[in-house]
Amino acid sequence: MALNLQDKQAIVAEVSEVAKGALSAVVADSRGVTVDKND
Repeated sequence: MALNLQDKQAIVAEVSEVAKGALSAVVADSRGVTVDKND
């Protein structure tokens, strides 16, 4: 799902507002991670 520039700017503005009051942040990227189905 591609977002247009205005949608991206709105998301960045919202995240920035929330981040201003945060004491810490955690970012995770799970792309390329596989899950063993035999577990």
